[in-house]
Amino acid sequence: MAESSGRTELQDRIRATETVALSHSFEPFKNPQHQGSSSVPLVLVHGLFGSSRNWQSIAQVQSEKRSVYAVDQRNHGNSPHHSSHTLYDMVADLHRWHQDNLKQPAVYLGHSMGGLSVMGLALLFPELVAKLVVVDIAPRSYEPHHGPEFRALEMDVSGFSSRQEIDDAMAEIHPAAAVRRFLQMNLVRDKQGYRWGINVSALKNAAYLQGFQEGFPDLQYEGPTLAMKGEKSNYIQDSDRELFRRFFPSCKLVELKGADHWLHYSAQDSFLETLQVFLDS
Repeated sequence: MAESSGRTELQDRIRATETVALSHSFEPFKNPQHQGSSSVPLVLVHGLFGSSRNWQSIAQVQSEKRSVYAVDQRNHGNSPHHSSHTLYDMVADLHRWHQDNLKQPAVYLGHSMGGLSVMGLALLFPELVAKLVVVDIAPRSYEPHHGPEFRALEMDVSGFSSRQEIDDAMAEIHPAAAVRRFLQMNLVRDKQGYRWGINVSALKNAAYLQGFQEGFPDLQYEGPTLAMKGEKSNYIQDSDRELFRRFFPSCKLVELKGADHWLHYSAQDSFLETLQVFLDS
C-alpha cells in the first residue's frame, strides 16, 4: 500500500508539472514481415548536450524490427526551451509525449541524463514501459562535473564565420576534440550568424542530477530492465549494483569492453548486439 500511495502522489505531482511538447524524429517499421520483428516501439532518449540526431544510426538499425522514436528533451534539439530543468520536469515531459504520441507501452532507452528520465518514467508509470534500457547512468545523485563543457558552450559564437574558427577558439577552453565535436552538434546558423541551439543557462543551473533516490522513494519497476556501462566510464560503480536491484529487481547489468560514456559510439557493434539480445528475449 505504501508504494501504491507514494506512486499516486508523485503521479499527481507529475501531471501538475508544467511541461513542454517534446520534438521527436521517427524511423518507421521498415519490414513488418521480418522474423523476430516486434510491434512494440522503441523510444530513444538522449543525454546532456545531446539530441535525437545522436541516435539516428541506432534508430535506423532498430527500425528493421520495430518503429523507433528519438525524442529531444527540453532545452535540447528542436524541443522548446524552459527555465526549469529538473528530474520531475523531464519525467513529466516524457509522460506527456507518450500520451500524445503512443497508444501502447513502449521500450524506453535512455542514455546518461536520458537514463534518469526513463528510469523515473518507469517507476511512476510502469504501465507505459514494456522494457527499460539504461545506458551508463545509475539511479542516484551525481555531483556537477561539466564545468569545461559549459565554459565552452558559454562562448559567444555569433562573430565567427566558420565551424573551424569556432573549433579553434573552443580548443583553448576544452582540449578534447571528440567532446568539442559532440558539443558543436548544437551549433545553429541563421541570418544573424552562429548560435547555440541548446538552453545553456537553464542547463548550467539545473538540478536534474540531484535527488533521484529521494525523488522516487520506495518505488520499483518490476519489468525487464537492462543497464549497460562502459568499461572506461566511471558513471556506474560496483556499489551501484545494489541501487539498481532496489529500484529495478529484474535488472541485468552488462559492461561493454572498451566503451567510454558514449557506448553507442565507442562500442557500437557490441552495444547493438547487447541491445538486440535483450529486446528479443
